[in-house]
Amino acid sequence: MKHVPDHIQSLIQKSLDGSITMEEKAMLDAWYYTFSPEEMMMFSEEMENSIGKRVKTRLDDYIVYERIAARNKKQSTLLRAAVVVSLVSVSCLVYYFIADQREEKKTLQAVAEMKAIKDVSPGSTKATLTLGDGSTIVLDSSSNGQLGVQGNTKVIKLDNGQLKYLKGKNGAHNNAVVYNTIATPRGGQYQVVLADGSVVWLNASSSLKFPTEFRDSLREVEITGEAYFEVAHNALKPFRVKVKDMYVHVLGTSFNVMAYNDETSINTTLLKGSLKVSSGENSKLIKPGQQAKLNNKGNFQLIPDADVEEAVAWKNGKFSFNSADIKTIMRQVERWYDVDVVFEREGDLHFTGELSRFVNVSQLLRKLELTNEVHFQIEKGRITVLP
Repeated sequence: MKHVPDHIQSLIQKSLDGSITMEEKAMLDAWYYTFSPEEMMMFSEEMENSIGKRVKTRLDDYIVYERIAARNKKQSTLLRAAVVVSLVSVSCLVYYFIADQREEKKTLQAVAEMKAIKDVSPGSTKATLTLGDGSTIVLDSSSNGQLGVQGNTKVIKLDNGQLKYLKGKNGAHNNAVVYNTIATPRGGQYQVVLADGSVVWLNASSSLKFPTEFRDSLREVEITGEAYFEVAHNALKPFRVKVKDMYVHVLGTSFNVMAYNDETSINTTLLKGSLKVSSGENSKLIKPGQQAKLNNKGNFQLIPDADVEEAVAWKNGKFSFNSADIKTIMRQVERWYDVDVVFEREGDLHFTGELSRFVNVSQLLRKLELTNEVHFQIEKGRITVLP
């Protein structure tokens, strides 16, 4: 059970004695919304028990006071009458408070249920595979095992949900190279093992176009959105990623590329190995721990000491923010929770923190609300950012 701040205790007392204002009631309601449904129920029960104890204490003190007064004045009859009146009065008071708290508990339970209805579940493993002939397979609903054959390559869905391309040993090469495309929706992610053994993780709202078999001296794939690569080393066949008008040249390495259309730059972050990022006549060599940013004007910026953990947090099942601005955070929320975000809150807000990607959106937003800088309203498919 979380600590109840002094000013909240004051508001609760005002709510009990009926002196609370509309503005103060709104503040108290906002504080209630920081609770989980389970905490709400616990709080109501603790309040009810606390009120009962306070009333009993007042009753005991009153009876002792009346006994002393009666002894001094030798008015035992008045004592009995006073005690009876006290019992009736306090019984009414207990009934009033307990009934009020039970009604409040019902209200809080209704609020909790309403929050559950409005809440949004996190994304999951889902994607669509488009084969060379244009046919599509919904991967999250397809059965495990072999899904088909593309050229000389088998397409297999493994038990862990991963998609794997398994090249035939002695296949003929007189047929044309076949290209497949795997695409994730908002609220989806997927992992694929290419025919050369390279592994690619796709974030939400992303796509990967690739040959089902790497025959040429250059292994090239094309992405949109965001992807993390672990490239199988092959010095005779360099690996290259096409991202819009930019290329990432690889020998054997692990790196992340973020290239969403609604972001201000294409960010390539290197974990290990070596990369060369090029666009037109501009190019940058990247070392592990560095990040290259290519802005919309075609200019490169090299970040020598990049936050690598933040760049690949999504792949590791986390949200990680290091002084990230609110709009950047909410763009991630839009993509992962498949919601639309509306801003009614202006201002340059930055947040730092880490949270699992596999929690409901209310838990993520509640962590941001604890800063008292921003508030959120959750509706079906929509989140409003409020002052």
